[in-house]
Amino acid sequence: MKIFTTLLFCFSILYASAQKIENTAITQNGGEIIVQYDINGTIETNFNVSVYYSSDNKTWEIVEKAYGDVGDSITAGQSKKVVLWLDHLENLTDKVYIKVKAEYFTIDNNSTGNVKGKTGYLYTWNRFGENKWMAQNLKANKTDGECGGLFSNSAARNACPDNWHLATDEEWMALEIEFGVNKDKVKEHGLREINLEKLANTGFVIKECSYKANLYPNQKALAFWTSSENKMLYTGYSDKYLARVIRLNEKKISKELRNKTEQLSVRCVQSASYLASITATAELQFKENPITGETNHPFTGEELDWVYIADAIWLKKDNTGSYVYKEAEKVCPAGWRLPEKEEWDKLFNKIKPSVKTEERNIILSERLSTSGIWGMNLTDNDYWMNTGYYTYNTYWVNKKDKRESKKLIAFPSNKNGELKWDEKQTNEKAKVRCVLDQEDFIKEKATLKTGVYTDNRDKKEYGFVEINNTTWMSDNLNFYTVENSTCRNNIRTDCDLFGRMYNIEIASSGCPDGWRLPTSAEWKYILVNKAANNIKILYPFGGTGFNLLLGGEVIYNEDTKTEIFTANYLFQDGDKAGFYYIDSTGKVELNEKAKKKDFYYVRCIK
Repeated sequence: MKIFTTLLFCFSILYASAQKIENTAITQNGGEIIVQYDINGTIETNFNVSVYYSSDNKTWEIVEKAYGDVGDSITAGQSKKVVLWLDHLENLTDKVYIKVKAEYFTIDNNSTGNVKGKTGYLYTWNRFGENKWMAQNLKANKTDGECGGLFSNSAARNACPDNWHLATDEEWMALEIEFGVNKDKVKEHGLREINLEKLANTGFVIKECSYKANLYPNQKALAFWTSSENKMLYTGYSDKYLARVIRLNEKKISKELRNKTEQLSVRCVQSASYLASITATAELQFKENPITGETNHPFTGEELDWVYIADAIWLKKDNTGSYVYKEAEKVCPAGWRLPEKEEWDKLFNKIKPSVKTEERNIILSERLSTSGIWGMNLTDNDYWMNTGYYTYNTYWVNKKDKRESKKLIAFPSNKNGELKWDEKQTNEKAKVRCVLDQEDFIKEKATLKTGVYTDNRDKKEYGFVEINNTTWMSDNLNFYTVENSTCRNNIRTDCDLFGRMYNIEIASSGCPDGWRLPTSAEWKYILVNKAANNIKILYPFGGTGFNLLLGGEVIYNEDTKTEIFTANYLFQDGDKAGFYYIDSTGKVELNEKAKKKDFYYVRCIK
């Protein structure tokens, strides 16, 4: 915490009770929470404002990434605003409580009081300005008289009561000015006139004491240690500390250096200012309203998290690895592509902070790095140096003008903490983040008749979609049988990704009650009539809700140097079983006879 500006004493006393937070309100703007509040106080008061959140109004966590009217040096005023990102708040359900806490230094307005010393003696204290001063000399033990005990400088530092301390040179100067010492001379060594009568009238005990140290002949004196060491940089003064010597005969006080082993009196002080706080709480019934979910890669089966934000469906994770530009154009899943610059710009505008702040780019970088329901999780690096100074993310952009294809987006950079556009040569490597190529998917999704079915046999859930008055499972069947079924490559996780494969001995009885195998004509409508030479519309996010997965044999094409992904799907026409061969090139082939020894994927219908 930075040091607050010192409060003016008189205003602190008059208005300490007037500090208040009022009109606290919370609103939601997409993934952003806006906290608004008024803070009443004097114009001289600087507040340190923190924001906390809770899910139950009991256990509170500080919001680490909040911007706007938060932090040190916040002045009193109306319509203060703080913005934070919903994804930075953990373990929430549908409600969040927000607490605004403002801390400020103020003065204890008591003018006198008591404090018990380490020896058990009870001292009185008086407040002068912003400090409390013990009115009596500190006692080393209970038998000491009015002059108290005598201490070396090191002993004096450890003798004060708890939370009190040996007065500093600066605290002595403040006291001297309070009682008549010229403020222009208070820093000087030597004698200065002071109003001892006025000081004594406050209860501050001023009484002649005897010292072994050589002070002034024929003078009544009172000598006190300070905790301030000698800072004169010349030889002979390294073992000396500043002290105050009051000459009672002359009614003057002097600042002088004394050897730290000398035995002098002690007065302890405590700051009369303390850190006070005011709080206000409000609650928000928030909505996590982006359209979001997960889908499967049609070829690898990998689960892909996505979010619809800024008029585009974005994958929430990067493709693994970094790529030169030519490679980047090919790494997005089928039906996905590189984003264009305008799509990046829309994303930035969607998640930019609602308040104007010089930290806008830092905020964007933080929000894009968040992995929650709204965040994009842009955290991996594609370029770095040993120092880490130039570490940042860069992403290829889909450029219609290939001459400008070297353009890319670069963020965030720990060189300057900013999100910005940059350039990179096409033979350099950058990251890939994909958007859905089907721009009208969200509109089409709303028209699909979909649902979820639970198989009573094993409680597995299957999505379903209605196409041409027929209800198709939108997942491959994954009901375990000891015989006559298998996972691709005999790997159990492949069953989780693509479903099980069945031979014709079990396939006809494998569907749940009320479901059955499709006929060849029903498959033909889906693959030939519905797809109309565009098999991609059957892939996840293709717009049909069918979610076709090609989890069969992978064939490497020597001519094109690419992999072809395939799948065989079973159908049944009366007593005859056949299958459709489908691959990622768009090839669809009818095979009227299924072999008993082979295994096939199954989609059930009703």
